[in-house]
Amino acid sequence: MIRCVAWRVAKFLTGVAFFAIIAEISAPRMDASMRRRVRHVIRNAGALVLLVVALSGCDLAILTPEPTPPTVEPTATLGPQATEPTDPGITPLRFWEPFALDRPQGLLLGEMVRDFEAENPDILIELVPKSGYVGIHGAMLAALEGGDLPDFAVAFPSMIAEYAAAGVVLPMEPFLVDPEFGLSEADLSDIFPGFLDAGRFPDFGRRMLAFPFSYNAIGMWVNEDLLRQAGWDQVPLTWSEFEQACFDVYANTGARCYPFIESASTFSAWVYSRGGEVLDDSGRRAAFNGPAGVESLALLRRLIDAGLAWRPEDTYGDYVAFANGQAPFTFSSTGNTLLYLDAYEGALQNGVAPFRWYQTMIPQADPQAAATNLYGGSFLIVPGEPAREQASWRFVRWFTGTRQAARWAASLQSMPPRLSALDMMTDTLQAHPFVEIQIEGILPHARPEPAVAEELEVRDILYTAILSVTAGYLDPQTALDQAAAEVNTVLSRQP
Repeated sequence: MIRCVAWRVAKFLTGVAFFAIIAEISAPRMDASMRRRVRHVIRNAGALVLLVVALSGCDLAILTPEPTPPTVEPTATLGPQATEPTDPGITPLRFWEPFALDRPQGLLLGEMVRDFEAENPDILIELVPKSGYVGIHGAMLAALEGGDLPDFAVAFPSMIAEYAAAGVVLPMEPFLVDPEFGLSEADLSDIFPGFLDAGRFPDFGRRMLAFPFSYNAIGMWVNEDLLRQAGWDQVPLTWSEFEQACFDVYANTGARCYPFIESASTFSAWVYSRGGEVLDDSGRRAAFNGPAGVESLALLRRLIDAGLAWRPEDTYGDYVAFANGQAPFTFSSTGNTLLYLDAYEGALQNGVAPFRWYQTMIPQADPQAAATNLYGGSFLIVPGEPAREQASWRFVRWFTGTRQAARWAASLQSMPPRLSALDMMTDTLQAHPFVEIQIEGILPHARPEPAVAEELEVRDILYTAILSVTAGYLDPQTALDQAAAEVNTVLSRQP
């Protein structure tokens, strides 16, 4: 019992940073005041959770909302669950997933699992919703202390790195080359490189420990009508063009350029687009304080000082301002497409004149070497009986196939891992033509964030540095140098 309590206390600070970053990932539209309130609540709640856990034998259950704007999330309800089969020819699996089964993504996932079982009658999957990625993480950490692990699950890369350090993540290379259930060269070529790279972990010899589940990339939303009124017949391709377009739009239309929200993911995209790195190749030292990172924040600061970039007062105000035709640009995840569609529809109902808009690749230092940020959740397989390991991989392989990838991406909450999925998304493209630009114009250039166990702490430090620049407390170089020193300390810790 003493060992269990001590372990929980040791996890506390990481848990605090984890909650703060999940708030940004799941709802990256959170303003500074709300973010401070959330962190205050998290810290107090975290202490209470730890106390209860300690007194109840370390039964940890962490909850988080689904990645949508803040709403009161209903308690996840279990749908009909698979039962333990008596037929020895059937392999039972337990899958820990993040969506409530009475919500759209949970319902779709359940339908797809049942379709997989129909096509593979020798496998039976029990879906176990865990109240978001935070819920999965809490359950995994609790199980590591003594409990039943799933056969496979989904998690963010930083979480998977932590599980891998505990020896409960199965490398996937043997599955990839399996003569019966592996992937062909054509399959691997069809998957976007960044989606595969996201599963390779620097602390573990870049072994493939994960496979794509739900990934999105940072792109730039564009109001084409405002650009054309300013004399631009194409979207800015470089950062210098972007800055000039901001001044041109304001001079010709009176519209300011960019309603911003501080985001570590957007900052990482800017760094990649300028040829920089967030961490070095070892994953053990910060690299974001180089010229790419400094110029990224310097441009934002110049636009703020010129009155062309502003932080909206309302929560989620960046995409609302864009939907109301108040700005030519915003930067956001492809996973926020539904938010933009809903905001635009609401703006039209409130009398805003229709305008042409879409999401495209962010500006670049060199458009011939384009890059942006990719992030999201991945499948992991837990070591166990060989038959269950193989059956788990068979589902992962099936789920990421062309037909299933297109079906999952049609929800507009994640991007397909395969280019070929585009051919099967006819209805989606007819309703939302810009999805083709997202898939063909952004995903081939998307690169994952560093898959290290400390990633969540790194992101939290980065967010603070960005905020210090946008608030005018520090210049970009000083803010990023201080953040880099703090990150290097975090990354130097011995496990």
